[in-house]
Amino acid sequence: MGRIVVTGASGFVGQNLVVALKTRTKFDVVALTRTSDLNSFSGCKADHIVHLAGTSRAATEDEFRTGNVTYMRQVLECFVPRGPASFFHYASTVKAPQGGLYGRSKRDGEDLLRSIAPQMGWIPAIWRLPNLFGKWARPHHNSFVATFVSQVINEEPLSVHDPDSAVDLLYIDDLIDIILRKLDATDTAGATIFERFPTRRTTVGEVARVIEAIHATRDTSWLPEIDTPLGKQLQATYLSALEQERRVHTPGRIGSETGSFSEVFKSGKFGQVSLLTINPGKTRGQHFHNTKCERFHLVQGRIKLVERDTRGGTPIHRTVNENQSFWTRPGWIHTLENIGKCPAILLIWANEIFQPDARDTYHEDGLKNGPRDG
Repeated sequence: MGRIVVTGASGFVGQNLVVALKTRTKFDVVALTRTSDLNSFSGCKADHIVHLAGTSRAATEDEFRTGNVTYMRQVLECFVPRGPASFFHYASTVKAPQGGLYGRSKRDGEDLLRSIAPQMGWIPAIWRLPNLFGKWARPHHNSFVATFVSQVINEEPLSVHDPDSAVDLLYIDDLIDIILRKLDATDTAGATIFERFPTRRTTVGEVARVIEAIHATRDTSWLPEIDTPLGKQLQATYLSALEQERRVHTPGRIGSETGSFSEVFKSGKFGQVSLLTINPGKTRGQHFHNTKCERFHLVQGRIKLVERDTRGGTPIHRTVNENQSFWTRPGWIHTLENIGKCPAILLIWANEIFQPDARDTYHEDGLKNGPRDG
């Protein structure tokens, strides 16, 4: 079993990488944090070192060099490559070629790595990372996405300075997948710089809009309208930062002697999911729809389904057992009777949201009198 050392293991990328390594690979993982005693690992052999530790915010050039150059050299000199295909992965930044105190310190780290790592038996791999986002990023530090998420959760205004500013974002899970694939690489031909990633181009304003739309549905039965990969990734990022008590919602419930009805999930795209209960010996339904389509799934119990054509004719009877599903038929009255000994529980999907002022629900007793409560 190979050994991999991860520095900065308590940081944003480090936490995600360590969890992935432990659950998806057979590597022996050595996770180093700010409190780790580097000297205690002197002479330890490793197949890979993923050096994520570094300084991204500092007041002076010396602080940047200490965090991004000096410490990298200390790690390099501490561990021993296990064999000729041992890699030292250095987390740099797309800002390395652009200058600035932070960018220059990362570029100096790259240059030092290329210079001395081969002499010590390590194959250098330089990762010039773009804007990252995803679970466990620190607001006001790692990612403006994490900052927006924190602000919207705390009901603060989002710090959007230039909504039209274009950004290229890389999702943390996409980066982790790439790193794991590279750990299996066998190419040992000199230093490699990784700077092409599957980023997604968007704007700061669009990111803010999506995050606010997701947050707006948090304490409702409405599901956010998300139909892009970036939207799904932003939703995962948002939910990862939301504490448990704020992820619980109690939908309204209408109860009577016959049972209860709750509108559980709503979406402008896929319709509505509801929960219906029918007490033993009681009957629900007794109405029909002209256009609305519904599908019922019996989670618990046993019911009798009776359907009757509104134009007349003989009713059709059927026993529905637990874990069976059925569609209702437009223009036909459907009646559900609980013939079991326990409450019947049914999930209902409808292809449209129930609207009290434009309901497509007609009771069997009022075929000539227009819509009524069903």
